[in-house]
Amino acid sequence: MCTKKIGCVTISLLIVSSLMLAGCGGTTTPTTTAPVAEEPTTGEMATQAPATQEPATPAPTEAARPKSITMTFVGGDPESLNPIYAYSWTAECVFDLSLASLWNIDNDGNYVMDLAEELPTVENGGVSEDGLVITIRLTPDVTWSDGTPLTAHDAVFTYDMIMDEGNSSYSRYPWDTYVESITAVDDHTLQIKMTAPYADWSTSLFVGISRIIPQHILEPVFEAEGTLDNAEWNRLPSVGSGPFMLTEFEPASHIIFKANERYWRGRPHLDEIYMRLLEDRAAQIAALAAGESDIGSYIIGSEIPSLKTMEHIEITSSINGYQVVTFLNVDPKTAHPAMTDPLVRRALALALDRQLMIDQLYAGLYQIPVTYWHGTVYDNPDLEPYPYDPEQAKALLDQAGWVDTNGDGVRDKDGVELTLRYKYIGGDETTDTRIASMQQMLADVGIKIDIYAETTEVLWASYDEGGPLATGDYDVTHYSDGLWYFPSPDTSYFLCSEIPTAENPWGYNWYGICIPELDELFAAQAVEINPEKRIEMFYKIGKIMYDETLIIPMYTDPDVWAVNKRLKDVRFSGVDPLMFAWEWDVAE
Repeated sequence: MCTKKIGCVTISLLIVSSLMLAGCGGTTTPTTTAPVAEEPTTGEMATQAPATQEPATPAPTEAARPKSITMTFVGGDPESLNPIYAYSWTAECVFDLSLASLWNIDNDGNYVMDLAEELPTVENGGVSEDGLVITIRLTPDVTWSDGTPLTAHDAVFTYDMIMDEGNSSYSRYPWDTYVESITAVDDHTLQIKMTAPYADWSTSLFVGISRIIPQHILEPVFEAEGTLDNAEWNRLPSVGSGPFMLTEFEPASHIIFKANERYWRGRPHLDEIYMRLLEDRAAQIAALAAGESDIGSYIIGSEIPSLKTMEHIEITSSINGYQVVTFLNVDPKTAHPAMTDPLVRRALALALDRQLMIDQLYAGLYQIPVTYWHGTVYDNPDLEPYPYDPEQAKALLDQAGWVDTNGDGVRDKDGVELTLRYKYIGGDETTDTRIASMQQMLADVGIKIDIYAETTEVLWASYDEGGPLATGDYDVTHYSDGLWYFPSPDTSYFLCSEIPTAENPWGYNWYGICIPELDELFAAQAVEINPEKRIEMFYKIGKIMYDETLIIPMYTDPDVWAVNKRLKDVRFSGVDPLMFAWEWDVAE
């Protein structure tokens, strides 16, 4: 899961086919920046010396000022600085700066090689004819920031740590389903044997999520403790492989990155990136206005009009496939009994005036999606967004047997009131207003919502940590999510096997969705190489989820960035937001 969070751009069949076959300052400098050399005192200008005298000694020049920029991120801390434990959008941005991957995908859907020399294909011999063996050649002479060679053995170690039950890795899908083994043929050759041809191997297996971790640092920890869960490296990595070294992490405050002198592409142009971690969106806008933030992240629609009035700020966006989704707990073991009834779930959707919320809270800049695959070729064109129809919502609730028998304004059935637990990450004024609006809209049809505003750390805690979402201790929630690696459509969110349990705590189906027909379709699409057939399968998947009202898509959620014009060569990607940070510079 790469949660964050225009992701509504249709990817052509050509791109989809190729994917299948080929498989994230102001003018003021933070006080934490490296100190600037004190300006030398030159004294008064010397008078013209006679011809017989030696030339005057030139005055010393001022030391170059470090190139430092400040970025602001709203939405909480990264869960971990070890990628096998982290899943949030902020964490992905951190890894873009500090850890290299085999390859990335840019904003046009092109593969950009990082640690791999080239993308394996059948034509270049990197993929076997049957699609079961993938061979990846690594770029030679790449090292960790401490000078230790980065090899194929590090990649194998990373896979082993994801799969080892001693580690509470956040998910093992799709490795546990489609990978038989990963081995190092030699120091610079990685070989993957698949259990079946997997259409999204080049995205879901090896983009972003598969950041390689250092074997020489972490293997001794694992051998001593049998787990990496408590490794100090998870809190402050001592080595990295990306363009910047993570040198300081103060939760709820900041993360500092320094240029990696050993970065394989060459030293980045910037000396330091100071990442401020904010909970308050207004604080980010104020920092951008004052020139105290050079790059503002996750800009929402309601903020764009005011940002456009700032002459020193430019607005840019990236394709990402994300949308804000109202997720429903339908697990009969943990959810309110009403949530197991499709009629009640559809009533919830019909009671929400999504367009009104978009217009009033987000300047009308977003679209209402229909399915989880909005804006791609996998989005079923025969479906329309659920309409706003509170009268029909009331009729469906009546039909389902939920009526107000005691006149308190809340429907009930068999002595149980229709009161749902809405848990989400609080603290953002616009979001809080939206949730209050939803509460009133649902109250108008007889559904009561008890609101619980949680912190990121509490809401997104793992199953073993008793996280509300992972354990099903909620009925309704929302967050921005979407295609894991746009434009790859595969996901494990809705598989029966991914519902977390004590025996399977790392599953990511936090919604209790378990429909055998969906499981069959997801399994079939994952190994379907024919693009047209795969698209048809997703039409069926989308139709089932729509008919059952398993999720309620609220609005599209593009990556929008605000950038100070003092910077140059700044560009972003929707898949790996900060993949080009090594190119960024400060204008002279």
